[in-house]
Amino acid sequence: MKNNYLYLLSLILLIATACGGNQKDEVIDMKDITPHSNRNYDSTETETIETIDFNFDRRVADSIGLKVMEIDSVKEPFFVDRFSPRSQTKLYLQLKEDKILFCQWSFKDSVKTKNAFYNWIDCYGEKCKSIHFGQNVNFQKDNFRLFMNDTSITYISSPLKLSTKDWQAYLKSVSGVEEWKLIIEQSTRGKAKWMRFFDDKLEELTPQK
Repeated sequence: MKNNYLYLLSLILLIATACGGNQKDEVIDMKDITPHSNRNYDSTETETIETIDFNFDRRVADSIGLKVMEIDSVKEPFFVDRFSPRSQTKLYLQLKEDKILFCQWSFKDSVKTKNAFYNWIDCYGEKCKSIHFGQNVNFQKDNFRLFMNDTSITYISSPLKLSTKDWQAYLKSVSGVEEWKLIIEQSTRGKAKWMRFFDDKLEELTPQK
């Protein structure tokens, strides 16, 4: 009986030793099974990837003397966003002196474009100022330019000076649009000037009070 007990104890110790040895051999370094990449997946690279999708052409901007140092997306909602645009671009263009707000909305047809525009000027800005078409008033404190055709509205605003001619050239280069249904320009604290193309010429609309 004693011999049987010693034999059983020896057998158990032998099995435990064998299992322990096998377990040690099966330890695997995770580096051996995890795919490697030289890419850096930190937050900085994520931001860089996002900038590729910004719908703004720096090369064309350079050609009109606009030296954009950085581009950031605008998270805040705009009134025009409510009217289901097919696409929208809302960016801050950081220049050395200050920044420019660049927004562009694209719509399905002229009906939707006009609906968005007329509703916007009927409740413009934080104070929901009602502005009539062609009215010679001050929309806002900063300079701004607005370009509208049948299917898009482009809004550009900044404390910096804005050139209507230069921005026309930019938009023509990137979108091919040369004649606009409506252009509004306003200098800092000035009054808006409303313009349209008539017979291939840009003419100011008769101001309304």
